[in-house]
Amino acid sequence: MTIKVLRFKGSDGDAMFESNGRWLRIAFTVGAITDGVALLPMVLPSAARMLWGLEDMPGSFWFAMYYGAALMLGWTGLLVWAAIRPIERKFVAVLTALVIAGLMVAEASAVVVGVIAPRRLIPIAALQSILLVLFVAAYRGSSAQHRS
Repeated sequence: MTIKVLRFKGSDGDAMFESNGRWLRIAFTVGAITDGVALLPMVLPSAARMLWGLEDMPGSFWFAMYYGAALMLGWTGLLVWAAIRPIERKFVAVLTALVIAGLMVAEASAVVVGVIAPRRLIPIAALQSILLVLFVAAYRGSSAQHRS
């Protein structure tokens, strides 16, 4: 088994970048950025109105949404943590793929019951599909490299 390690000079001196963890690091970083942006409609009614078309939601809705935002913020931190050592923390990619799939099911359910118009979720579903493929491919690629 050969693990390639590239060394480069950073602002803090020597740093190591494991070339076989590159796609995992990219997936974790893109996921963390996406999660950070996804927090906006979860905590700002104006962003929820613009993105999802939700108007005048009751306090109970926002209570549940703020709970979800806390979990989203925690997951964002988890992805940042995983990006630091992507090979050792690669299972976070599997867990993230499950979360993305769950979000897609929840959003499809919202469309089916008429809570959200399908046209509003098309861009979100496209982004989630890309992220899902990225996380699964990055995980599988890193696992295949460690077996050979």
